[in-house]
Amino acid sequence: MRSGAEMKPVLISYDCTDHDPIDAWVPDDVRDVDFWMNFTIGYDERGGDNFQVRVVTPNNLHGPEADRYAIILSEYSWKSVLRHVTCVLSQCHGSDWAEVSGKLAKHMYWEFDNYIPYGGA
Repeated sequence: MRSGAEMKPVLISYDCTDHDPIDAWVPDDVRDVDFWMNFTIGYDERGGDNFQVRVVTPNNLHGPEADRYAIILSEYSWKSVLRHVTCVLSQCHGSDWAEVSGKLAKHMYWEFDNYIPYGGA
C-alpha cells in the first residue's frame, strides 16, 4: 500500500449457517426474519476478518440493545442486505486496517473485538 493512500474495506465473502445459500433463500414472510450471518471483510482479496451481523425485521427487536450490530429491514430481501453492507463499507475507510476495522466494528460484531495480544509468560 502506498504511503498516504486511503485504505477501503472489501467484501470478500459471506455465509449464513441458518440459511445456506443465503443469497438464494426466500423467507416464508419477508416481514418476519431474524438471523445472524457472517461477512468476511479485508483490505484486499487475499483475506480478511469476520464480522457478524443480525438481519432482522422490527417485530423481532426486543430488549435493550436489540438493534446492536443489526441490519433492520421492514421487508427482507438479499438485495437490501447487500445494499446496506455496501453502504457501511463505503463509510469505513482509513489510513490502516486498525482504523478501518475499528469503524466497521461499530456496525458489525468483529471477531477481534476486545482482543488483547498475548504478552508472554
